[in-house]
Amino acid sequence: MEAILRVQSSEFTDELINKIKALLRGSQNSEITISITEKHSAGILRAETSEQYFERLDKSIENLEKGNVITFSGDTFEQFAKHLAEG
Repeated sequence: MEAILRVQSSEFTDELINKIKALLRGSQNSEITISITEKHSAGILRAETSEQYFERLDKSIENLEKGNVITFSGDTFEQFAKHLAEG
């Protein structure tokens, strides 16, 4: 499993850490990478309340656990990323 979670520094709370721990529960070889940047990603960070954010995060985790995921090749990802950048 691979997941990327992008959060604003104000959203990096104990609650988020606990949710990540719950997601990784039972994983023996999991690795977590934290990257800090001053630059906001276009379209990724939204103007939403903490409650809305955690509702969205919970739904994402639920979808992941149910296997409701989308897989694609590296080429397909590059095409999609270009499409987002142009839009």
